[in-house]
This record gives sequence, C-alpha cells and structure tokens, in this order.
Amino acid sequence: MKNTLAPLAVLAVTAFTAPAFAAGSQTADDQAATIRQLEQRIEQLENTLNERVGMLADAIEQQQPAEASRVSIGGYGELNYHNLNADGEDDKQIDFRRWVMFLGYRFSDTISFHSEFEVEHTVVPGSDGEGAVELEQAYLEFKVADNTQIKTGIQLTPVGIVNETHEPTTYYGVERPVLETTIIPTTWYVAGVMLSQQFSNGLSYDVFISEGLKTEDPTTDSDADAFDLKAGKQKTSNADAFDLATTVRVRYTGVSGLELAAYAQYQPDLDQSAEDSYAESATLLGGHAIYQLGDVTAKAMIARWDLAGDDAKAAGKDVQDGAQVELSWKVLEQVGVFGRQTVWSVEDGVDQAQTNLGVNYYPHPDVVLKADYQLQNEDAGNSDGFYLGMGYQF
Repeated sequence: MKNTLAPLAVLAVTAFTAPAFAAGSQTADDQAATIRQLEQRIEQLENTLNERVGMLADAIEQQQPAEASRVSIGGYGELNYHNLNADGEDDKQIDFRRWVMFLGYRFSDTISFHSEFEVEHTVVPGSDGEGAVELEQAYLEFKVADNTQIKTGIQLTPVGIVNETHEPTTYYGVERPVLETTIIPTTWYVAGVMLSQQFSNGLSYDVFISEGLKTEDPTTDSDADAFDLKAGKQKTSNADAFDLATTVRVRYTGVSGLELAAYAQYQPDLDQSAEDSYAESATLLGGHAIYQLGDVTAKAMIARWDLAGDDAKAAGKDVQDGAQVELSWKVLEQVGVFGRQTVWSVEDGVDQAQTNLGVNYYPHPDVVLKADYQLQNEDAGNSDGFYLGMGYQF
C-alpha cells in the first residue's frame, strides 16, 4: 500500500506543477528550490495518506474480530465398540454413535441463539441405515436481568445428570448411564419456554413449559406399548401439544465440590387428548447429588415415574423407577477409573440391575479414550462383556 501511494502522490503534484516548469521563467536555483519544496510536500502527503490508511486498516481489523466473536461453533462425536454375550449369543458391533455440531450467534449483550445439529449412526433411514438426523437444540435466550434468563425454542429438559451435558468427555463409561437412557429418556429435547434464575448463594431454579410425551395407542396398534415413555418422545416433529408438560428443577451449588438437584415433571395426559383415552397423567420425580473431594467424585441419582389410570396399573407399568451410584477416582491427571451400580424397573416384577467398571484416558482435556466392562442380571438380559470407545469435543 505504501509503495502504491508514493507514485500517485508524485503524479498528482507533477500534474499541477508541470505548467510552471513549461513557462521557463525560473532560474536554475529557483527551480532547484521549487523541486525541494515539492519533494517535501510529496513526503508530507505520503505520510498523511499512509497515516489515514493505517487508521482505516486498524478500524477494519478491530471491527472484524468483534463481529466474528458473535458467532460460536463447537461440536462433539463418539465412536463405540461393544463385545457382549447374552445367554450364549454374541453381540459384536462398531458404531460411530454421534456426530454433533453446535452453532450459536450473539445478537446483542442480552439476546443470543443456540443450536445443536446431530447425525446418529452415520446413515439415516432410507439409505439402508438405522440412523437419524436431528435438531436437538434451537432456541433464543433473552437475558432479562444479570441472573435471569428466558429461553424459547427446542431445548434439553432440565432433569438428570447427563441430559443437558452429555459430551463424551464429561462422563465415565462408553455408553451413557443406563438410568438416563431408560427412566430419563436422554437425550430428551422438547420445544417450549423456560425461565431460569440464579442466586449468589448457589441456589438456582428452572421452570419449563413444553410439549409432553405421547405414547402409542394399543387400541389402534396391537404391537404398541402405551406406556413406553422413551418411545413417547415427540422430538418437536409435528408434536401434538394438547396437554403441555410442566418441569421444575431446583439446584444448589453453594458449597465447593457439591451439587444437589431435585426435579419434577407433570403432564396431564400421555395420549395428548386422544378421543378415546387409553392413558392418563404422568408424574416424574427425581434428584441427584454430586460431591467431589480432591480427585474422588461420588454421584447418586434416583428417578421415578408414576402413571395414573387403571390401564397403566393393569399393564404393570404404573410405576417406573430406578437409582444409581457411581464412584470415580482421577488416578492421574490424564487417567480416571470408575465403578457404577444401577437398578431400574419399567414393569412390575421385572427388576433390572447392571454393573459397570472402567477407565477413561484423556490425551487432551477435550479428547477421551474409554473402556468399561458390563455385567447384567437376568431381568436386564444377562448381557455381559466390554465396551471400547473414543470421543471428543471442541
């Protein structure tokens, strides 16, 4: 830029002064003095132009990072392998379980957008695959006060330990904890409006009004399970919203290393106001405690659904509940080991239990290699064996 401006300045000045030299009225000394004056003016002009261009470049450079900082990009993914045996039958599979991208934008200091786009199992239905393409988050967040936010759009339900934070680097075990894929149907996302507030003493709460679950109607489909709550997720895809669900969570983090949370959800009708009702209301109650002391972390969680109505009771599914405890130890900065015991039941008289023992290795804080061994009781399927996995987030 500097080399370009100098010739332009010379040409400009020369154009204005050429007639004076053409007149031939100046002596040699006068002409030499005039030339020196012109050279000084050219140098001043060049310096001024370079200064102005520099100021302009600085302004552009300052503006670009400010605009770019409004956009946030991230993601995570995981590859899982399992080698299991259930009652003499081998089950060996490898699966790129999830590929996820986050995209956000900050419109102002008080308004922002957040989204999460996911591809599961690499290949979607219609391509000889069992995968899915899902929009798991897409919401606007309005900061109405320093400690208060209102969110509207597709959001993660504020229940459990991993439903909101489930990047593979954030939990132990190759697969997500079984209690949070059965009793709490992680990943559980719905559309609605949430009010959140945090206080300086470590107490916070969330109130969420959203679409509810809708389980299948056995009167129209003989193979349907009217009370399969995991299958009842509507995923905001033309979701029926005749009977909205209300979710409340209270959380306390006022003591270093401690997190306590309690949550509840109520939905008036699991069939979303079907004309011939086969299901009635459903209530979820749950809570968890996490305590970290140095390199050791203990976690405990319970969750219970109560389904109203004679049909749910007759099916033996009026109570669906479970609990888990986990103990982990960060042996080294990059290595952690864990043990987890889970019991759960989705049907009366069927009491499932599973034990997991394993290790996480972190070559980088955002990259993890995992291995764990699984043992199940007969009600859970007697599926014993090991898992291997890798995961990342950014």
